Amino acid sequence: MISRQRTEFAAFVLDLMDFIEEKIGEAMDNESSRAAAIAEAGAIPVLRDRLRENEVAQANFILVLGAMIEARYASEWWEGFAKMDRAEFEETARDLAGPGGRLAVLRRIVAGEGAAPS
Repeated sequence: MISRQRTEFAAFVLDLMDFIEEKIGEAMDNESSRAAAIAEAGAIPVLRDRLRENEVAQANFILVLGAMIEARYASEWWEGFAKMDRAEFEETARDLAGPGGRLAVLRRIVAGEGAAPS
């Protein structure tokens, strides 16, 4: 059975990236809920599934995120991210979700011309 998507590719991916970034922010703001927030942020399988529709965007996500999105390593990476000591967690979170972070780079690719469907 072929899966039908009801939401346009870029809108869906951007919304999911916003959700992931929001959960990382929650984890930064509230140490006691870090593990739960990061578990929710690990919606990577859904993102990975939708990226199959667009080879250009998919390749960029793999290059920029590496183990964070790679099927074999993602769950382990996100679990380790949640368990990092506070300083390392904050540094990694800024690298991922900050204004110049990896998600910001990918957001520009998805929103711009660099993600034309294949």
